[in-house]
Amino acid sequence: MANELNNIAVTAAGKELEALPRYSGVYRFFDASDVLLYIGKSVDIRARIQAHFQEGRKPGRHQRIMGQVERIDCQPTAGEVGALLMENNAIKSEAPLYNRRQRRVRKLWTIHLCRAGNGFLQPTAADFMLDSDRAVDSYGLYHNKRHIDATLRRHARDHGLCLRCLGLDRGRGPCFQYQLGRCDGACAGEESGEEHNARLLSVLDRDRIAAWPFTGPLALLERNTTPLTGQPGQQYHLVDHWSYLGTFPSLHGVQKRLGLGGTRCFDRDGYRLLLAALGKGRLEVLDAQSGAALANPILGLDRRSWA
Repeated sequence: MANELNNIAVTAAGKELEALPRYSGVYRFFDASDVLLYIGKSVDIRARIQAHFQEGRKPGRHQRIMGQVERIDCQPTAGEVGALLMENNAIKSEAPLYNRRQRRVRKLWTIHLCRAGNGFLQPTAADFMLDSDRAVDSYGLYHNKRHIDATLRRHARDHGLCLRCLGLDRGRGPCFQYQLGRCDGACAGEESGEEHNARLLSVLDRDRIAAWPFTGPLALLERNTTPLTGQPGQQYHLVDHWSYLGTFPSLHGVQKRLGLGGTRCFDRDGYRLLLAALGKGRLEVLDAQSGAALANPILGLDRRSWA
């Protein structure tokens, strides 16, 4: 049976709270030995945790988790975006026992596009270095080159793309797939390079990881005009080349973190969270070094063309 909620210690910033807070944020469940069991987030921590305990009254996995909870630690955020970013980062860095495993991948490959002399875009396998600049668009994340080759050949078969024009088949004249009716004829002059390129981009676009469209790191300001007791009125999320580097109460904290240096680490889930928030205009975009306001080139764009 799950522990009764009124017997659970509730803390925030190391101080005990009289009741679960109603603000947005990240919460952590600990057992009697202070082992981290679970990390979650919500726009209303109290309502979400009460739902956990209701679910814990039923036999099953949730009951096993909630039966071990002895302390709940609450970390307030100014809004939902901060809660999403902090939860995603915390699960991967703190590895709680009962969250779905979200390990950081050490080695990945991606697809880059280059234009051949005949005007056709050709995909090439590239090392997706997690700590590098995102200087150009990348398409998809793969564990090895074989997966890339198999994916491209499947796209070619399903969408009438020419393997020869893609640089995946050698020879001259119409390709073998054209003779079988599986190629739309770019190799036979029946389709222009522009048409073939447009179809290739359309196929790859759903897996696109956009190049970083800024000249340096950002401080993404999230405001809350009506914060609750204990909740920050604003927070700055430090991001560089899509890598989330932390959340801070002030620009001074952001700049202090920048001064520490260290490596970035691209995270696909964090990238998607940032892309959605920027596309919806939920954050103010500031230069992390100077604090100057910047234009948001992602605002209002079709998210499908960026994710």
